[in-house]
Amino acid sequence: MIRLILAPIRGVTDVVYRNAFAVCFGGFESAVAPFLQLRQGHSLRPAELRQVAHENNLSLRVIPQVLTHHAPTFLAALRELKSAGHEEVNWNLGCPYPTVAGRGRGAGLLPDAKRIDGILADVTRESPVQISVKIRLGYHDPDEFQAVMEVFNRYSLKEVILHARTADQMYDGEVDITRAAQALGMCRHPFVYNGDIAGTESFLDMKRQLPGVAAWMIGRGALMNPFLPELIQGGPLLQPDVRRERLVKFHGLLFDGYGRWLSGEQHRMDKMKEQWGYLAHAFSDPQAVFSRIRRSHPGNYQSVVEEVYRVSLADNGRKTEQK
Repeated sequence: MIRLILAPIRGVTDVVYRNAFAVCFGGFESAVAPFLQLRQGHSLRPAELRQVAHENNLSLRVIPQVLTHHAPTFLAALRELKSAGHEEVNWNLGCPYPTVAGRGRGAGLLPDAKRIDGILADVTRESPVQISVKIRLGYHDPDEFQAVMEVFNRYSLKEVILHARTADQMYDGEVDITRAAQALGMCRHPFVYNGDIAGTESFLDMKRQLPGVAAWMIGRGALMNPFLPELIQGGPLLQPDVRRERLVKFHGLLFDGYGRWLSGEQHRMDKMKEQWGYLAHAFSDPQAVFSRIRRSHPGNYQSVVEEVYRVSLADNGRKTEQK
């Protein structure tokens, strides 16, 4: 089995999504949850703990992720998560959004390897859990990873996950496989690659270029084609009727799940439309599908969804190979 990890995508790969995916599809060994934004002097919010609680994540192992640049707050959260039964926590050093990185958190820490060193020195000394890290190549400079990787090599880390873009790139432009290979060569920890695994062909190409990768993290590629992890694991090409049946079940679990987790029908509608921004790519004409969903409202949403499922499906998601 190839070790595949579901990427954390804020607002999308939440507990409802992870549970529904694990019931309807396969291929993932675990999932890193979207980050918990730590607040100095405060405990984790109950709603955040519910998102990563083991009793709410029965089908897919979940690893909490934290966002912070303050060592005492980091360590307090690790102890709290340990008390909740977690043995591993991921530190987010890759979030590219200006509201995060611009304040020196996430990818905004990458230019300051000395500060990362200081935080890890303080935290790893007393951490009750294993720590993994998720980074980008850099904030502005794609070579910032080099100094950061030297810091990582001085500590005992569970693994290092690299998204092979800078924060400036966000999710645009090409991933830098050359620099990813350099990072892999430098890293003394298990190395996980993330970025633009959009289909079986792109996966095999990256696998050839990055021998020695311990695991592969997939985000948008799996959201747009939920069958992709199974295909990477060697699963069969399924007939359209079988895929449609599983997609219908998946949608039903999402819809029902958000009905239980969220308050208000409009809140659930907003969440479902956000999911359809990705799920529409499972169909042959994703723009038309998403346009119809976006114009729907609580009174006609279910009938619109039924009409959408009569539309032709994509060829097992192969369209997601295209940019």
